[in-house]
Amino acid sequence: MSEPIYIKIEKYLKELIDSGEIKQGELLPSENKLCEKFNVTRMTVRSAFNNLVKEGYISRKRGIGSIVLVNRISDNIGTVESYTKEMVNKGYSIITKLISLTIVEADNIIKDKLNLDLGENVWEVKRVRYAEGSPVSYMITYMPVKMFPNLKRSDCNSLYNYLDQCGYKISTAQRVVEALISSEELMELLELECESPILHIEQVAILEGGEVFEYSHTYHYGYKLTLNAAVDKY
Repeated sequence: MSEPIYIKIEKYLKELIDSGEIKQGELLPSENKLCEKFNVTRMTVRSAFNNLVKEGYISRKRGIGSIVLVNRISDNIGTVESYTKEMVNKGYSIITKLISLTIVEADNIIKDKLNLDLGENVWEVKRVRYAEGSPVSYMITYMPVKMFPNLKRSDCNSLYNYLDQCGYKISTAQRVVEALISSEELMELLELECESPILHIEQVAILEGGEVFEYSHTYHYGYKLTLNAAVDKY
């Protein structure tokens, strides 16, 4: 039995990438060109593209096309450190886009995570991180207003740097990591053309004095960000 045509297209595109004929950061042939070359429908071509997305070869961008992925960016989930500081130290160009900064009332989940009363005011900070010009993470962070009454939009580029300026010292963080499939909202925020695997990290962070100061959700586009966890020896 002959192999499906979308597999042949997938192998053809992999050969273009592996041989270096199409380099990292460059565009693959368009759907229309591949339809003409292999005499198939756009749905067949998209099946090949979707497989390459799942295998980490390419990223699909709305209005741009299919881009061969650059080297993966590494982040260490075993440390409690400013993401911006860690990535800059590794030589990456990091930009943070603030989506919104609002005050909301703590619901049952947020109050339990931050040890607050129901309805107490908390900051809700929504941001997208860009590394090397591409969106890699979407973050929603909740922090008690009573601990950070003077938080401003300009402070949200790096919240951990802001903590340092306020004189707070971070002690530890509790994290839960799970794999998800991107929602329509995440596809738009992370500029994904199709549903893709997403790594979700839920975090509760604690200061040296024992106060809980942060409850957050981070959604990483997994084929652009390789997360490493290191455990110290005792």
